[in-house]
Amino acid sequence: MMSTQVLTYIFVGATFALYVGIAIWSKAKSTNDFYVAGKGVHPVANGMATAADWMSAAHFFLWQD
Repeated sequence: MMSTQVLTYIFVGATFALYVGIAIWSKAKSTNDFYVAGKGVHPVANGMATAADWMSAAHFFLWQD
C-alpha cells in the first residue's frame, strides 16, 4: 500500500495536470473571451454571481470569533 505522502503527491499532480489541460483546451482565445466571457453572460446572472460573492465574503467577516 502506498503511503499518504505518495498519494498526496499523485493527487496534487493529477489536479495540476487537469488545470493545465483545461487551460490549453479552453475556448477562450483572447483576453476579452477570458475576462468577460465574450460578453455572453446576461447582466442579471452576473449581478447574482457578484451578490453571492459579496454575501459569502460578508459571512466570513461577520462570523469571526
